[in-house]
Amino acid sequence: MHDTLTTPLPASWLVSRLGIRPAEIDRLRERGELFGAQHDATGEWFYPAWQFGPGGEVPPGVRAVVRVARSLGITEERLVSVLRRRAGLMGGGRLFDLLFEGRADSVVEAVRSLNVAQTMPG
Repeated sequence: MHDTLTTPLPASWLVSRLGIRPAEIDRLRERGELFGAQHDATGEWFYPAWQFGPGGEVPPGVRAVVRVARSLGITEERLVSVLRRRAGLMGGGRLFDLLFEGRADSVVEAVRSLNVAQTMPG
């Protein structure tokens, strides 16, 4: 995944450039389906670019993975590192790609396995 995909996009930019409704962005964030960080000085919310598909939509797979990650206390940074992993043993795409291909269940399982690995006695 290219580093520009982790670029934080201001909510105002998403609204003006992609036509996303502010209420929709707020709703997704409040439901735990979108990572966002509020800028201390301005109060504006910023959202990592990787969460948005063509036309600014947040695909259902992204929503599901973010929801699971947040429920397990996995940071956005850690989630992105998982999404950069290859999907499968023979190369191919990355887990990130599966989110936008409608195959999020494998990614959700990979994220859940992180929590299991972290809680196993060592």
